[in-house]
Parts: sequence; structure tokens; C-alpha cells
Amino acid sequence: MIRFTLIVLSSFIVMEFVSYLAHRFVYHGFGWIFHKSHHEPRHGMFEWNDIFPMIFASITISLMMFGLSDPSRSDIVAMSIGITSYGLVYFFIHDLYVHRRAKWMRLHIPFLLKLKQAHAIHHRYGGEPYGLLMFFNAERVRREHVAEDEVV
Repeated sequence: MIRFTLIVLSSFIVMEFVSYLAHRFVYHGFGWIFHKSHHEPRHGMFEWNDIFPMIFASITISLMMFGLSDPSRSDIVAMSIGITSYGLVYFFIHDLYVHRRAKWMRLHIPFLLKLKQAHAIHHRYGGEPYGLLMFFNAERVRREHVAEDEVV
């Protein structure tokens, strides 16, 4: 049971790095054709960017099915639970809270407010921070852009 729990937690943590790398190099790279909808005002409930969580969910569902089909593969089940947990946290924080897809969700938690501010910096300038839970250098990036704006 300890091993199973460690795999779940490790998978959750690793997903923040996977998410960061996907956001930086895929979404803002060759996947920009879909992701740019996320950086524009949304009209309606969905945007083209929603294709990415559907892809992640499909992969995770396949992993879960593979793990559940073989009783000796509880490690795969644990990994898929960690990935799914990260996806749920991402959905609730990023989509429902930060981007207000759930207008009723008004949380006043200091960490979430800082996360929301960091994400706003990303949307304004298009670069860092790419991460969700670990938004490194957000304030530094904002200061650099403000300094550039003053020079121009």
C-alpha cells in the first residue's frame, strides 16, 4: 500500500513538470494552432485548446484500462490515479477558478490568488510562467516586461 501511494504521489508531482514542458514546447510551439484560442476571449463554453486535456485524458484512460486488465500491474493503476488527480486539480484551479468557467467559484486562498496573478502574467506577455502549481519567476518576468514597456 505504501508503494502504491508513493507511485500515486510521484505521478502527480511529475505531471506538473510534464504539464510545464507540454505548455512551453507543445502548446506554445506546434500546438499553438489550438492553444491560441486559450489566449483570446472565449465565446461559448469550449475553446479549441480543450483538445489537449482530451488527449491527456484518453492516454490516461488507456493506461488505467491496461493496468486494471492485469492484476499484477497495480503500479500502472497507481500512476494513472496520480495523473488523473493532477488533471482534476488542473481543471478545478486553471479552468474553473483562474479562467472563471465556474463564475460562482470565488476562493480567497493566498496561494491560489498568487497562482492566478502568475497566470495573468503569462497571458499578458506570452512567456513564463508556464507551470500551474510551480510558477517560477513570475514576478521577475513581470518586472522585466514592465521595464521593457518603460523603455519603449
